[in-house]
Amino acid sequence: MSVVKTENIYKSFGTLEVLKDVSLTVEQGEVLAIIGPSGAGKSTFLRVLNHLETITSGKIHINNTLVEERRNGHVVFRLPQKNHAEMMLKMGMVFQRFNLFPHMTAAENVALAPVHVKEMDKSEARELAVAQLEKVGLSDKVDEYPAKLSGGQQQRVAIARALAMNPEIMLFDEPTSSLDPELVGEVLSVMKDLAKSGMTMIVVTHEMGFAREAANRVVFMVDGEVGEEGTPEELFVNPQNPRAKQFLNSIL
Repeated sequence: MSVVKTENIYKSFGTLEVLKDVSLTVEQGEVLAIIGPSGAGKSTFLRVLNHLETITSGKIHINNTLVEERRNGHVVFRLPQKNHAEMMLKMGMVFQRFNLFPHMTAAENVALAPVHVKEMDKSEARELAVAQLEKVGLSDKVDEYPAKLSGGQQQRVAIARALAMNPEIMLFDEPTSSLDPELVGEVLSVMKDLAKSGMTMIVVTHEMGFAREAANRVVFMVDGEVGEEGTPEELFVNPQNPRAKQFLNSIL
């Protein structure tokens, strides 16, 4: 079953066309890695999926349900607000920056959304937060404030925070790009465990090792378009798109 499906997605910022006719389908339990040069539209694609940006044209389906359709900036169809909000809760997102509240402990950061969005009892939300922090290897940092945590630990708190909402799909926008090199591995390890657990994941990444090892499928984006897609073996060993070959030759 397709969990995410986009059809002919276009996104413009003024006269700048950032996404051009992007059609992708992600199946349940699939890990899709999106790679490509800076400015290719990778992060914007994630942001339109999560409705942090509005598409200019195209259709977005979540769990085989049409969530939104637009043509030339005009709404053709959009789920009613309540249904739309429920559908968006099925997606968790982890950003480049951790965006933790500095005045809250790790557990308080993780428990915040379950309390305020799902109206969960505070003690129940703390139990959930502790369990999620344990899942990402931070059982000893539950009551630490972000300032006392390394960048890798803060990013793992951010992953736990997203998981606390029990999403069906996880979106990762270059989650290791702001980390020191020695901290990257601990975050990728958590993501690999998540992939093995069967979580549906769309990961924008510059970590080719992760894409090669953990992804079922890799998409190469360039100039706002899907330049090539295939298995990691197909894309890394024998890319067909000249731009993909050039990109991979420059970084591998």
